[in-house]
Amino acid sequence: MIILEQIKIKNESDIIYAKRTLQNILKRLQHPQSSYLVFCLMELSTNLHKYTEGGEIWILQDSQSQIHIASLDNGGGIENIHWAMENGTSQKENSLGIGLYQMNHDALYHVEIVSYTKESMHGTVVLVSPRDYNPAVCSLGVPYITEKVSGDLFVKKGRFLLLADSSGHGKKAYKTAVYLKSLFYKHPFSCLIADEFFDTIHKYLKRESMRGAVLSVMEVSASSVQICGVGNISFWVQNDKEFQYISQKEGIVGEVFANIDKHSFHLKKHEKLIAATDGMDVGKMEKMLQELPKKSSSLMIALCAMNFASVVYDDKTIVILEQKGRENDR
Repeated sequence: MIILEQIKIKNESDIIYAKRTLQNILKRLQHPQSSYLVFCLMELSTNLHKYTEGGEIWILQDSQSQIHIASLDNGGGIENIHWAMENGTSQKENSLGIGLYQMNHDALYHVEIVSYTKESMHGTVVLVSPRDYNPAVCSLGVPYITEKVSGDLFVKKGRFLLLADSSGHGKKAYKTAVYLKSLFYKHPFSCLIADEFFDTIHKYLKRESMRGAVLSVMEVSASSVQICGVGNISFWVQNDKEFQYISQKEGIVGEVFANIDKHSFHLKKHEKLIAATDGMDVGKMEKMLQELPKKSSSLMIALCAMNFASVVYDDKTIVILEQKGRENDR
């Protein structure tokens, strides 16, 4: 998933700017659902302006060039989401709840809302996505707050996935990420979850005085995931009842590195494996996951992590694998 635009909404001029930005994107893509998506953006950005102290509109694009729109805020939250979605009102005077009702009754798009109202975690994420968007692998990454490039990396080759986090941020961290991506694509499949792959990276980063990195290579099969890695990357296995937390052994490839850590997970249908770099706060992630609606989509989980659990001053990437029982990767 690519974030095309992140637009802060504080005043009415921000709403107009967001509208024009989306219209330009949709025109370039010759998107057939332009009117509906512009309506959704206007509704969501207006709600941010009127009922919160400000938030963001994210315009996203998946690998099939489909457009998704998300609204993220840390306001007081919505007490009764079902009422707002099904009855056309948010129970607030002069509210635009009717817009949420209209947004949710489109034949091609689905609206998903997660909202927290507690003092320790509050705010709302609204996601407008195509109804047929149902990926087996979903990823979302955001660079350090002042940077355009990231030291975090997520790439896929066949059944293998690489999630990495270069030390620090900025251009030097990005240079390490570019090298990791190149080596991952060049390396034979049989060596990606072996010591030799990690040793090669370690020696090169030290020799070239490049930033070190923590990384995980995941091999995904029909019902299981094999993980090899080292360093501060966190994993959660989530089902309808609970989640399990797993962390990798300490170390930084290219700096202090002893050996790789290995884990194996058997995923049942609709279970999810969530992986995240240290741009996500583990405690906040677990609190968020505990209260997250059980049927939340992978993209919604990723957006909620960014809104409620991310560390401001760091690159951050989250990857979510869901067992579908068949190949369906977007």
